[in-house]
Amino acid sequence: MSLPHALLGLLQYRPATGYELKTAFNDSIHFFWDATLPQIYRTLNQMEGKGWLIAKVEHQERKPTKKIYRVTDAGIGELRRWLAEPVAPAEPRLPALIKVFFGSQMSRERLADHLRQWRDQHAAMLEKFDKEVEPVIAQYGKLIGSPEEVRNWGLTLDFGRRHARMVVDWCDAALASRKKEVPAPGKRRKS
Repeated sequence: MSLPHALLGLLQYRPATGYELKTAFNDSIHFFWDATLPQIYRTLNQMEGKGWLIAKVEHQERKPTKKIYRVTDAGIGELRRWLAEPVAPAEPRLPALIKVFFGSQMSRERLADHLRQWRDQHAAMLEKFDKEVEPVIAQYGKLIGSPEEVRNWGLTLDFGRRHARMVVDWCDAALASRKKEVPAPGKRRKS
């Protein structure tokens, strides 16, 4: 996925400032795609240069000037073009698994700490999905009045929940297996 296309998707709902777009990321797609505020502003400037959006400068009394971005017809066309492309193969980058892969190079306790930390992060995500993300989906759904959009947002939430649950379960199993003396792959225990 590309950041410009995520921004185009968000801007199709309503014009927004860069800060409002960052808030929208945090409220909705943060759990599967994130961006920093500097990345968002840099990308918005590039998109404006491509004609995918236009910015209106709004002067405010006693507040900093703000730019409100609105998607153009060319931007909607680009979003639809990108959405029609085949899905690219996933390229997972999981630093925690690199640590597990080379786990024999650290103490058993440190590796267990890493597994517990990764588990706890995903358990916290599960809690966040229930307490924060689901209500936001309902709130935004009422604002735009599109049951189809709400259904699609719910599908991404379901994926996030399932992925987080899988990581929690996997970490629990990995921690449990470390408590046992397991022979290395391809080696047998002596009877």
